[in-house]
Amino acid sequence: MDKTKFEWLAARTADKAVEYIEAIQQRATMLQLYQHYYPDEYQQSKASIQVTSLETYSEKELEFLTLLDEQFFPLPLLLAESERISYIPVEPLGTSWYYDNFEELGATEKFLMSLIHGLDNEPWNDLEEELGQDLPPAVSYINYQKLSQVVKKVRGKITLLPTAIDMLTQSTGNLWLDISYENDIIDAHWTVEVIDTLRETYTEAQEIMQKYREFIEWLEQDTANCIKVIKLWNRCKEPNPESHHYLAA
Repeated sequence: MDKTKFEWLAARTADKAVEYIEAIQQRATMLQLYQHYYPDEYQQSKASIQVTSLETYSEKELEFLTLLDEQFFPLPLLLAESERISYIPVEPLGTSWYYDNFEELGATEKFLMSLIHGLDNEPWNDLEEELGQDLPPAVSYINYQKLSQVVKKVRGKITLLPTAIDMLTQSTGNLWLDISYENDIIDAHWTVEVIDTLRETYTEAQEIMQKYREFIEWLEQDTANCIKVIKLWNRCKEPNPESHHYLAA
């Protein structure tokens, strides 16, 4: 055997050894996490810990992943593919996809997207026709901090307007809602700390999404509510957008 081929085989064997050790470590970590979060279920489980290849999960690991998916946060990618991934895949729950699928949105969500990000006159006229409601002009820039203060002085679902804006601009501060498939998380390692953080923030995300749904439902109940939103929006006009914290329409 020549030297070049020997070195290639040695390198390939070393790579395989590393893959094998990493897979064993990941399996051990998953089973330890199963024991940590579900000690009773782990003890009672009859599922096998054997695997058919380094790339797949054992029945016991899948059992643990299913429990996480049902009780902690969604893991559709892992459960659908059943292929071992070294990190926890965090699926975006927010509205980043709205930009590429604008025409698929309902009229009220189109209205909000248009208000926040701006539309020319013709699309705005089309939106008025879809809503069945004439809309007053909206200012180009608002002061978000001022809006946050103004909504504290009013009542009803319109107070959720800042939450809706945060959802549609991926500015909630919640990782589940603010990430996208172009800006995803690949360093969510299988540790207790990370799992606890994902679980807590997923619960928070559900609460924010519920508020957003309530706001959308309020708009849909009476499209005249869209006019109320524009009037409130206009009250928060930012006269000096270049030197202040503002949101552009």
